[in-house]
Amino acid sequence: MNRNARNSHVFYLPVGLTPFQRDLTEILVSLHARSFQKELDSSNNIDDKDAVAEYPQISSKQMTHMLDKGIRVVANHPCLLVEHYMPRQFLRMVPTENLVTTSDKFQKLQELLSRFIQRDRQTFPDALKICIISHNVRELDILEGLVLGKRVRIKRLSGASLYDEKHVFPLERSCSPVDASNSKDGTPSNESGSNRYTGYHRDDYDYSLKHKMKSVQAIDEDWLFLTTTTHLTNNPELMRGYNVDYIISFDPSIDPFLPALDNIRKKGQKRLPLVKLLVKDSPDHFLLENPPTEGTDNYQHSKAAIKHFLSTRHTTYNNLPSVDYKQVVDMLLRGENTIPSLSEIPLSQVSTDVPPFELIMTRLDFSDNQLTMNEDVFDMKSYQSELNKRTLDRLLKVQNECRHGDEILTRKRHYETERQDYLDETRVEAGNVFKKFQDGEKSIIDSEKRLERCKSEASKLDDKIKALDGALEEAKRITLLADVDPELQQYTEKISTLKTLLGSLSEQNLQRNQHNDSLRSQYQQKSSEAAEQSQRTKVLKDEVDQLHKDLEGPGLQIQTKTLLSQEQKLKNDLASLKSRSKFLKSYVTKMASYYGLKPSSSDDSLSNGTHGQNGRSNARYRSTRSNTPAYT
Repeated sequence: MNRNARNSHVFYLPVGLTPFQRDLTEILVSLHARSFQKELDSSNNIDDKDAVAEYPQISSKQMTHMLDKGIRVVANHPCLLVEHYMPRQFLRMVPTENLVTTSDKFQKLQELLSRFIQRDRQTFPDALKICIISHNVRELDILEGLVLGKRVRIKRLSGASLYDEKHVFPLERSCSPVDASNSKDGTPSNESGSNRYTGYHRDDYDYSLKHKMKSVQAIDEDWLFLTTTTHLTNNPELMRGYNVDYIISFDPSIDPFLPALDNIRKKGQKRLPLVKLLVKDSPDHFLLENPPTEGTDNYQHSKAAIKHFLSTRHTTYNNLPSVDYKQVVDMLLRGENTIPSLSEIPLSQVSTDVPPFELIMTRLDFSDNQLTMNEDVFDMKSYQSELNKRTLDRLLKVQNECRHGDEILTRKRHYETERQDYLDETRVEAGNVFKKFQDGEKSIIDSEKRLERCKSEASKLDDKIKALDGALEEAKRITLLADVDPELQQYTEKISTLKTLLGSLSEQNLQRNQHNDSLRSQYQQKSSEAAEQSQRTKVLKDEVDQLHKDLEGPGLQIQTKTLLSQEQKLKNDLASLKSRSKFLKSYVTKMASYYGLKPSSSDDSLSNGTHGQNGRSNARYRSTRSNTPAYT
């Protein structure tokens, strides 16, 4: 298995069994334990008398073959165990969840397909073409019921489709060359370009089938092709032209070098990844790990595979390796040769703690879990009847368990609903109480404020009452005097004195108000002047900062360097001119001494630029003014 997997790009996805699949397996063991034990005890070449039992009894060898077939179909889907008529419309009405939950292999397939469909379309924008291979047509019906409704185009190649979506796959066809003597639409050619029947010029539109095939737009949706192993084996040309990208096989024993698969690989000119769904420690797993040789008896080898499965079936359920489906799909899309998650699946060690024929059913809380061994010798009718009876009995117990579980769940939901309602009512009541408390607290605060205000007003009234009481006592005292005039005269003088004092104080207050107004105006004036000075200072500070920046910046340095370079250049020019002048003077002196020449005064004056004693040069000088009027 490992060598073929490396050479043919085959990957094995480990699969387990659901609880209901385990229970059906235990039912099969209960029916076949006696016959299979007899086959194990018998010799390799000599069959016992039960092996050739009279019709209609089933021999132990036939029972062994039926056990092998039953284990395989249960591992695929529980609905395939019992021979019955399943309406095709029923598969279209059954929810996908019901089809998936009873089979671990279908759960793994759904997860794998979901990852393919939900891939990153930016990284992998091309449409995928995936072929799913099943054992038989009944299994293919369940597979089609699973994939119906997904965002893919379905093309069923084996058996009648449950629901034909009328999708037409654009097959790649080889077009024969067109004869030069005929046009593309099959009419004879004409050198003049006109139709010989009508005489009118023929249009250039291409009406041929080839043109219509060219105009078909590419479909960006994924494709699923459904077929069976038997159909592929009998028809090698079945998948030619479909150019499949990936193959997912429910049959782990399919030959990766099958001619039909080989045709796909040659057509696509690439290695075709083949993903096999393999139940761990199943008979298929045993046969793949221990392939029979030429001299091996196939029946004895099959018995060894069944024995290994029966011995390890109770320990395999919890030993499945974990698989990261997103990583697996990404590596498949990138074309990786090896995938760690789908590497070799070793066989489990045979456990001696649990006997191979011990029946261990899934624990049920509201039903009997006991399952007894059947020691009868069956004919086909009694076998089917007993198998149907035990399967139906287990199904009814599971349904009863689900019904009781639903009742418990309903009661818990009802209790939780009542509890939540009580909590909601408590919250509402607490909110109302808190609102009333806030309203009462607000009224208390308002009452305290009114009380404080009333107390202050009462104290003022008390002071007024005391003042009035004092005035009343004084008035009573005055009225009781014998001579009131002196007292009134005294109060009158006091009032006039107070009025005079009030007038002087009012005048002083007025003067101080005027003085305050003048001080306020001066303050405002000084403040505005200070603000103006501050603004001016800020502007000057900004200018100083800008000058500092200009001084320290590169612009001034560049200008300074430029001026310094110009100054140096001028100095160099001046030195050059001085040296040249010195050379000319020495040259003139030497020539004059050599030829005996004497320089004239005019030459000296011109050459040296000297003036006469009167400060005028020896050039012509006009001392008189012109009589021509000057216009300004």
